Parts: sequence; structure tokens; C-alpha cells
Amino acid sequence: MIEANIVKRRAGDFVLMQSDQNWYIGVLIPNFYANSHFDVSKNFILIEHDIESKDDFDYLIKLAETIRKNVAEFSNREVGFIKLIK
Repeated sequence: MIEANIVKRRAGDFVLMQSDQNWYIGVLIPNFYANSHFDVSKNFILIEHDIESKDDFDYLIKLAETIRKNVAEFSNREVGFIKLIK
């Protein structure tokens, strides 16, 4: 199981998390399932370029939007449950 701390967040959009070994972004995806009103949160590992840009809040907003619009393209970076620790 992955354990991570929340570093930054934007309510209703994304959560930036850091574990001992990696950085992750959790993205809220509204109406994920066709013909439903269920919102789903999915977690993705960040690659080197994303990590270098992690302090740029606008970059993180755009990254979350890109993931939301192209979830299938990021499926190889998707990770399962992340336990948030303090």
C-alpha cells in the first residue's frame, strides 16, 4: 500500500501527494461513468517533468485538466489506493 502526505490541493480539482519514493496527483473526475452523476477520484504517479513543475500551481491545474480529458492516455500511470498520512 502506498502512503503519502498531501502537499498541495485545490478543492474539487486535485491533490498533490508525496510518498517516501514518489510524487502523485489525485484527480477528481466528475461523471466518470456514462449516464451517471458519480464523481471518481483517480491517482496517478508523476513523471520527471511533472515533478520538476510541482511548485507551479497553474501547471498542476492544467495537468489535472489534461488527465480529466484524457484518462485513457494516463492509464499506464494510474495507481491504486493511496493512504494519506499526517
